[in-house]
Amino acid sequence: MKTIKFKYLYGLVSLFLVLFYACKDDLSSLDTNKLPNVIVDTVGNSKLTVFQFDKLTLDPKVNLETIKDRTFKYEWTINIEPSSTEYIVIGNQKKLDYQVSFVPTSIDRPHQLVLKITDEKSGLDYIQDWPLQIRNGIGEGIVVVETYDNTNTDISHIMSPLVTPDFNLEKIRYKIYSSVNGAPISGLVNSMVYTKLGANNVLLAGTNNNLLSIKTLDYSAGDQKEKLFYAPQSSYSTGFLGNVVQNDIYVSEGKIYSNWLQISKFGLPNANNYTIPNIIAINSRYDYPNIVLNFYSEDKGHFAYQPSFASYADRTMRPVPSSAGVFNPNQLPNKKNIAASVNNQGDFLHLLKDKTTNKYGLWILTAGGYDSENWVITPSNPKKYVDLSNAPEIDQATQFAFLDNQQTFFYATKTKIYAVIYAATNPSFGLRYTAAANEEITSLKMYYQADYPLVSRDFFSKNGKQLILGTYNGTEGKVHVLPIVNEGVGTIDQTNIKTYTGFGKILFTTTQL
Repeated sequence: MKTIKFKYLYGLVSLFLVLFYACKDDLSSLDTNKLPNVIVDTVGNSKLTVFQFDKLTLDPKVNLETIKDRTFKYEWTINIEPSSTEYIVIGNQKKLDYQVSFVPTSIDRPHQLVLKITDEKSGLDYIQDWPLQIRNGIGEGIVVVETYDNTNTDISHIMSPLVTPDFNLEKIRYKIYSSVNGAPISGLVNSMVYTKLGANNVLLAGTNNNLLSIKTLDYSAGDQKEKLFYAPQSSYSTGFLGNVVQNDIYVSEGKIYSNWLQISKFGLPNANNYTIPNIIAINSRYDYPNIVLNFYSEDKGHFAYQPSFASYADRTMRPVPSSAGVFNPNQLPNKKNIAASVNNQGDFLHLLKDKTTNKYGLWILTAGGYDSENWVITPSNPKKYVDLSNAPEIDQATQFAFLDNQQTFFYATKTKIYAVIYAATNPSFGLRYTAAANEEITSLKMYYQADYPLVSRDFFSKNGKQLILGTYNGTEGKVHVLPIVNEGVGTIDQTNIKTYTGFGKILFTTTQL
């Protein structure tokens, strides 16, 4: 039996040798048609890192052992998510120049970047890949809320030494919301505030039919509408968004909601017998002020206040009592809300227009107090009335911005910015800025960091010392940073104005951390 097995084995070996030598000449013919060897040098860039919304530029060294008549084509691809097997083409040249809009990745879950080099003569492909980590490239700076079609909203972002502490570069990222989410926000955003939703830092934004959140880590869309509430609402029309210590504030169709979105959702609106206007003054100061909300009720014709938004405190909404002082806050009929603010003393400022005479005025009420003997909050009192009858072109004003540490505010028409100085008995007015020819002013806001005055800390040296202006010429929006000098009179340092271009029509600006 063993001898038979050996004979069969010997026969198989002999057959293999015959076949091998029979084919040898054919294989050797390839020596005269040698295939090129393509080598991609990855020294120095074996792992890649790029900031989100920055350009990824890569020009690898490619060594080609080739013949002159051979040509090569290049294709860059990247998987759409880490660990995904679905890839998209992002370049067709040897040098890659690609704007990255993917969301940031963790270190242990990078994207895969692939370069395929194809020998067009032989059809052979040579593959080189790199792990690509995408880092968060959006930090503290200006959020530019803009529209390109007067129907939908996009968001751009500015980081610069003027608005970003400890930062010496300038980074402008355009249309980042639509880049990340594939489309702009439906509708025009009318209000936005930086806050925390659960564990995520977000921009809470509202339109006339939506309330939505945007994660500032990567500008991806977060929870919206009913997901922000314990129960679905009949409407999500947004009139005002703000925040105070441990509470986020939302006004919708005359109702006011308050809850701490970091640990909860919005519940029922606060119980009261007022129709809440979209223009209100909230005291956001970190040290738990005696009164957090003050507003003018257009239907009741008087000022009202609320001590707290906290569930454990006094949330009753009351009229400001009558007074025989500089004005009677309880009898002030037929006015229209124009603007409202709070200064760093806690005073509530209300710019109102008389519906009959069209006369403008600034009504100022105190911050309120606390009666320690009876353990009750004492209401605001009238402090000052400022007659604005002589304010130039104030009837054409569309934008207002208040300084919280000076008795000064700004208002803007379509082409001009005026300052109002009201420290004296009679206010004074001054033209501070005129827009360039063919440019229209579309937004105006004081620059305050996103957590001011919600926390107690050392704020940026430019906090509260510059205006953020938006203009539009029909095709392009511009953001201008206007430094304010000469404290108390609102002078703008014209020679040091900084302008950023390339935006849509700017609806307004805000800040984020």
